[in-house]
Amino acid sequence: MSHWTIAPIMLLAAAIVTLLIISSRSWLRNGLQKRRMERTIAIQTQCWDSEISAALQQSYINLSVTERSAEWFTTKIVRVDHESADVKSFYLVEASGSPLPRFLPGQHLLIERPLSDGLPTEFRCYSLSDDCQQGYWRISVKKNSASVASVSRWLHEDIDVGDTVRVRGPTGSFYLHSCAQRHIVLLSAGIGVTPLLPMFLETLKRSHASVSFFAQFRDVDHMPFGEFLLNAAHNFPKARIQMWLSEFPRGVKGSSTNVIQEGKYTGSDVCNSIEDLHPTDFYLCGPEAWQIKLKNDLIECGAGEKNIRFELFQESQPPALPVAERQAAPCSVHFRQSNKLTDFASTYPNLLGFAMESHVPINSGCRTGACGTCAVKLLLGKVRYIRKPQFQLKTNEILPCVCVPDGNIVVDA
Repeated sequence: MSHWTIAPIMLLAAAIVTLLIISSRSWLRNGLQKRRMERTIAIQTQCWDSEISAALQQSYINLSVTERSAEWFTTKIVRVDHESADVKSFYLVEASGSPLPRFLPGQHLLIERPLSDGLPTEFRCYSLSDDCQQGYWRISVKKNSASVASVSRWLHEDIDVGDTVRVRGPTGSFYLHSCAQRHIVLLSAGIGVTPLLPMFLETLKRSHASVSFFAQFRDVDHMPFGEFLLNAAHNFPKARIQMWLSEFPRGVKGSSTNVIQEGKYTGSDVCNSIEDLHPTDFYLCGPEAWQIKLKNDLIECGAGEKNIRFELFQESQPPALPVAERQAAPCSVHFRQSNKLTDFASTYPNLLGFAMESHVPINSGCRTGACGTCAVKLLLGKVRYIRKPQFQLKTNEILPCVCVPDGNIVVDA
């Protein structure tokens, strides 16, 4: 065979080998890409399943905690911190050394100021303000009353490290819900920051998509946990943290790029910072008028009303009934346990105030229908609510702080 005959055969063979190599590499590459894709899908599915599993597990925990009956504990103060000009934090442990029960981020305690110096026993609710898995309880209290009977004044002026305090809880229906891949927006004003702090810390542990924290304060002297939020903004860059001061320090101006800004934030400010409002849950805490306005602003901007959770948590009494409703037909109230039967005085704006005047002991906390502290069983009759309760009542329970009798009633108190 001549040299000229062999050359084309060799070229053809080389071409075939080259094609085989290219084909083999392509097959290997496609196989590798397919396996990578299958592995990626498997990992994503596993992660998604894990997130769903974690969310379901947290839901079971939430259910078990909320269904647990609140109990009384004798706690010991082991630490007191000054958070601002008018806010102190009190760290509590069980006096006997037993572990305190777990709470959900956002829940609160009922604090008892005991009978002393001729002053009657008084109760007030305060939000738990630290990580729910620390092993201790912390409440952060604003001194907001000059009354000698004020629970906040008693805590600020008379309670220190080593003292014991009776508390009931934890309880409350305002808490962080477990929803995987939801954007969480925490909105506070003043001391309303307290229940949102444990919520913020919890979002960093769960599989939430992201978290934003907007906090409104009066000035630099009245911004409890301002330093914590500043540190969090630095240490957790994925969390959007913005603080607003109504009165900015003289000579200093805020800017849109700073963590601290001058003025007051609005619902538009919040919504404009969020790419998609649909997978977003809002948690509000602050003065009642502020919460109502902010909620309405958020809804107007496109936020879903069912995704907005808030707590009316004040010491103020609920609004009195209109004069026309006060002149309803007379009715009687039978307090079964106290064995007292008396006509309801229409001058009282609610059943709780009437019970206290009748010397019928009923515990109370927020007095706005939020905490459930005053819940009692209605044994007979009906009541009319002057404010919709936020607390989830059990069958036949009523909240005396926000209702009045609607005819003759029998109450288990």
